[in-house]
Amino acid sequence: MEIQKPKLSNIEEIADLQEEMTQNFEKCEIREKRFNELKEEKIQAEKYEFRNCIFESCKHIQSNFENAYFSDVVFQNCDFSNSNFSKAGFNKVEFINCKLTGCEWIETDIFNTYIKESNFAYVNFSESNFRDVKIENTNLQCASINEVTWKNMIFSECDLIKAEFVKTKLKGIDFSTCQFDGVIVNIPDLNGVIVNAFQALELSKLLGLTIKE
Repeated sequence: MEIQKPKLSNIEEIADLQEEMTQNFEKCEIREKRFNELKEEKIQAEKYEFRNCIFESCKHIQSNFENAYFSDVVFQNCDFSNSNFSKAGFNKVEFINCKLTGCEWIETDIFNTYIKESNFAYVNFSESNFRDVKIENTNLQCASINEVTWKNMIFSECDLIKAEFVKTKLKGIDFSTCQFDGVIVNIPDLNGVIVNAFQALELSKLLGLTIKE
């Protein structure tokens, strides 16, 4: 699977995101900007579009990006914990070494997105749509991945302990390199899932099986 990478060019460094949003209030669109070590908190960016942008070492607790759209965007070394990305759209986006614990990503479209070495514990992805997405070496403990649809989805060396996959079809999804203990899943949705031998033993407990050594 090939994920389209963000295309970035003519990037201008900006010191104040809130001021940039105020200047573009009518269009609600921000293009070709680099935000580095921003100090603002609780950003209100509902329905804003971010195109060809870089967020680096930014720490914004409990910000609101509901119904926002991100295209050709990179987040690196950022902390957006407890922020709201529900009903947002992502296309050609990367999250590298980011912290988004406890974020709301409900009914979100996530396309051509790469998440690496990040902390997404307790994130709520419910009713979201994934397409051409790779999540690598990332903490997804206790994440809610309920009623999700996906196509071309890769999990590589992720921590999915106690994650929820209720009403989410797992056919063709390969979890064999991941930590998969204590997941919550409907038995019929396990049909076609790819796991290693140890994981298969753990999942057998959901079926009420007792395996003798």
